[in-house]
Amino acid sequence: MRPIAAALALILAAVSAMPATAQSPALPATPAFSAEAVQSLPDGSEQVGRIFKAAGNMRIEIEGPDGRTSVQIMRGGEGIAYLIDPQSRTYATIRDPSVAGAVSGAADPCPPQAQMQAAQMTCRQVGEGEVSGIVTQTWELTSPQIAAPMRIEWDTGRRQALSQIWPDGTTMAMTFQEMQEMEGRQVEYWSTALQRPGQAPVIGGWWFDPELLLVVREEKPGGARRALRNIRVGEIDPALFLPPQGYREVQPQAAQGAPAPGNQ
Repeated sequence: MRPIAAALALILAAVSAMPATAQSPALPATPAFSAEAVQSLPDGSEQVGRIFKAAGNMRIEIEGPDGRTSVQIMRGGEGIAYLIDPQSRTYATIRDPSVAGAVSGAADPCPPQAQMQAAQMTCRQVGEGEVSGIVTQTWELTSPQIAAPMRIEWDTGRRQALSQIWPDGTTMAMTFQEMQEMEGRQVEYWSTALQRPGQAPVIGGWWFDPELLLVVREEKPGGARRALRNIRVGEIDPALFLPPQGYREVQPQAAQGAPAPGNQ
């Protein structure tokens, strides 16, 4: 069973009547939907999968270049993930608290606890800030291995860092531009700028669906792109979030080293 590509956990016309500002969305229950997830690399290669999401559950299907299909089901409310191998008709069960964050997005910008302990890292909120008119939480990450704190402006509504400053002076800044139409839906378009000291900024793009509360498209500096297409909002069969009947359960290590959710 191949590891699920992180890009597919997407987990993806300007409206003149809408103001050129974005509001931090609340975090209500989002509508159920399905979509095709596409990752394109600078070399022209492309990986395509399917994503299904309803309430706290998510299913990701990926067909690899060798024709093998991998399926990952995450049940956030239960902290359970199923790694399914249709070729052998087997599945493995992983119990991990990070499954909830993998489905709904991280609640804060802090790395996993195990990683923080290994690096003797601290992560704490130190105040509030503002990016594109949005009130953000200001967080600092410190460690004995770095000379100065890493500073992050965190948007709790989008569960996204809108600004980051690294100890070496590298910065990442996001700026809201306008509302656009994509896949028949109104989405926020943000520009992203990554700038290293003494170099010109590298520009990318980020498109956020405020109803589905997820990124529907991302263009990364360097040319990689991720997008959701053929988005369909509507009821999803609950059986898609359970291992198929007739499949045999195996131990997680038998799944060819597939990573636990949140560690990809």
